Amino acid sequence: MGKGIFSLKRQPFKGLYVAICMLDLVLRIPWWTLRNLFPAWRPRKSWSIGWCLRVRAFKYMADLRARVGPLDDLPDAKALRAGPGVLGLYVDGVPQYITAKLKAWADLAGVSPVRIPGYWLHNPGSKLVMGEKPQVRSGDSKREKVLFSLHGGGYIVLSAHPDSFTSKIPRSVLAHCANISTNVMRSFNIEYRLSSYDPNPRENPFPAALLEAIAGYAYLVDEVGFDGADIIITGDSAGGNLALALTKYLIEENTKLPPPGALLLLSPWTDLGNSHKDDPMATYYTHKESDILHPPVRLPDGKIQPDYAVTSYTGPHGVEFAGANPYISPASLYLKDEEVSFKDFPPTFITCGGAELFVDQIKDLVRRMKSQMGEKVVYYEAEDAIHDYIAFDWQEPQRSETLVEIARWVTSL
Repeated sequence: MGKGIFSLKRQPFKGLYVAICMLDLVLRIPWWTLRNLFPAWRPRKSWSIGWCLRVRAFKYMADLRARVGPLDDLPDAKALRAGPGVLGLYVDGVPQYITAKLKAWADLAGVSPVRIPGYWLHNPGSKLVMGEKPQVRSGDSKREKVLFSLHGGGYIVLSAHPDSFTSKIPRSVLAHCANISTNVMRSFNIEYRLSSYDPNPRENPFPAALLEAIAGYAYLVDEVGFDGADIIITGDSAGGNLALALTKYLIEENTKLPPPGALLLLSPWTDLGNSHKDDPMATYYTHKESDILHPPVRLPDGKIQPDYAVTSYTGPHGVEFAGANPYISPASLYLKDEEVSFKDFPPTFITCGGAELFVDQIKDLVRRMKSQMGEKVVYYEAEDAIHDYIAFDWQEPQRSETLVEIARWVTSL
């Protein structure tokens, strides 16, 4: 269905099918409203009917995108997209920072460092010029800190571009930091290559995104002039997974790049393997009605159906590789605690929505990190919130409360 002349991914069939689905979506709303009429009938008693309908609609649209492809015109790593107010530039690959371990994985996957776009986000009213050297705040000589943001999307969708849905996250963090006068005024978002697999072209498996993350970090250090201690690596969902991998790489491999000063993980995807899918009572299943993500699918023989995002990201390494590699699955239960090192990791703030599928694996990551890092790890769980809730304006008051706590944490760094 993905390649034929009558494919739903081709026009005019795509447009016609999407129009039919939009009508179907509208017709479903009265039924969904009835099903969630009383608090006891809702996925979470604290949820409003509006929350219930939005979660249902999000899942419906996610299924539609899986069948027809992207519904919005977002850029990717192939080209920089300029526009009014867009602060973008190309970042060159950095083969000089690729060690033997990473090169071996890259060679197996058929990927190598390439030139990719990156986009700056500045606080509204900022007088900064794109790529300007770090500032020093007058009066207290406090050095500027910067967010290095890695977007979510399962490594297969979304973008670092300012128009992308997930750009709301660094914008929101910047805005709340500005409210309490922290010296964080901008974010740099790298446009890493997205992965894909059959029936689409097999492209950009691990470690392609990690190669791009290293390049973006090196740009901040080598070209803009930030000290590693003033860089806060930020990632949501798959971006949180990538942020962990980048930090691990910078600390454990002799790249000559300084390690970051802090790590901000928002609903991070921490186990791409099946270890948290084996237990039928895991939050992957018990939270299936209360999150925007879909739960794993069990086949008749009891095995877990391969996930498209995981299959795309692991590529020729194989799905089993995901659960056994701490760069990909630092919370994997297939790995012993001592096999996943967080030695010398910087102060870390981790958020989790209490209603999301990833609760179990995020808590296992927190447990592992705290056992090695102690009080350097801050865990914040927002009651009854969904996955990546900071990206959704309607996830209030949890969203704003979390952003306030993040801004306070940034002030303490």
